[in-house]
Amino acid sequence: MGGLIVLKQMIMIFILILTGFVMYQKKLISGYAAKDLSALVVNICSPGLIIVSMFNDLSAVSRASVELVGIIAVVFFFLLIAMGYLLVKLLRIPPQDKDSYVLMTVFGNLGFIGIPVATAIIGPESVVYVIVFNFFFNVFIFTFGVMVLKGGGQGSRTTWKDILSPGLIACVIAFLIYWFDLHPPKSVETLAGYYGNACTLLSMIVIGISLADMKVKKVLGNRKLLLFVAVRFVLFPIVLALVLKPLLPDFIMRATIVLMAALPVGNFPAMLSEQYGRDPRTIAEGIIVTTLLSVATITLTFFFV
Repeated sequence: MGGLIVLKQMIMIFILILTGFVMYQKKLISGYAAKDLSALVVNICSPGLIIVSMFNDLSAVSRASVELVGIIAVVFFFLLIAMGYLLVKLLRIPPQDKDSYVLMTVFGNLGFIGIPVATAIIGPESVVYVIVFNFFFNVFIFTFGVMVLKGGGQGSRTTWKDILSPGLIACVIAFLIYWFDLHPPKSVETLAGYYGNACTLLSMIVIGISLADMKVKKVLGNRKLLLFVAVRFVLFPIVLALVLKPLLPDFIMRATIVLMAALPVGNFPAMLSEQYGRDPRTIAEGIIVTTLLSVATITLTFFFV
């Protein structure tokens, strides 16, 4: 896929984000509505999109490919953990921000942005691989992520309710549908489609609202953060794309893995920081910068896929 095609898709995504931004600025929607929409996307629309994606013709996606992506996903997260601690040292991040930078390195927006963007840029076949990454995202954030946050906070214990999120449950259901070639009734596909079709629009509107409520100019003046973004969200995905190109001839698999590396900082680490009594402002700043720049950084990365 050419970078210009990706640019077109990312411009569409940007317009959707801009829609939320303008609606908030014009007071057509409030911050309270944004929180409700966020809950709707995370708990209903995104799980619906995950499940309905499994009703597409995925015969070209073999089980061996899914197993390979699962192995790659595990290596991917361990690599990002090591990179996080390395960047903290190289960039001389202040002690109070070290954990936040590690979490920003490891946990991108794989579900909230990853699923709709992968569908738009690469196609529905990629969602199987995105689901694999999302599954391990949940495993790592509720193990490694919680361990990091508990290291300096007084947060509450993680419960099974936290771990068994609607997104993870949807990943498991979708995986079972794919793996065992299940054929639920047509009405189930239609219902999941109603939920899933709203995911892209609503998720991008929520991001636009969150950007409108932040002091973007001040955040963009943080040179250390910008250097971090350049290394983690520009250099790393491009190097990964160049390394994988001769190793993985399957374009959809390769493109999905690279996209997972190029996605902006996820919202989940910030929400967990709140839960465990940590200051989420550094992560919030990372979300702003990487989301704003994602149209350019993802497009640039895909010139090398």
